[in-house]
Amino acid sequence: MTKVKNNKPSKWKPPKNYRYYFDPDSDAEFKAEHPIGYKFLLALGIVALVLPMYAFILCVGLLKGEGNGWEVLGAIGGFIFGIGLFNFVAIIIKQYLGHWVSIICFLLGGGLMALSWFLC
Repeated sequence: MTKVKNNKPSKWKPPKNYRYYFDPDSDAEFKAEHPIGYKFLLALGIVALVLPMYAFILCVGLLKGEGNGWEVLGAIGGFIFGIGLFNFVAIIIKQYLGHWVSIICFLLGGGLMALSWFLC
């Protein structure tokens, strides 16, 4: 028996043309087909990107009070975590960068926020 090679792209690794996703014209087709939906997805993506950062800053400010500068590390971690969330929004416009990108962003961002929380 011979093994049949599966040509289905992996959801774990970034696609081969991932650099194209950073080109402003990469989502022009989706934008043309769904002009209102594109604006909604753009707003959703921005919220997903910055919400963890703002939530972390708000929690530190409310629960810990005056800071000592380590909040910046947590804010950076929150932004990195937001990149992982943004990656899920990108699934809708078929620009998903793969599971590993999300997992690494969640672990790195969460780790930075946890470290910052304990150092504040």
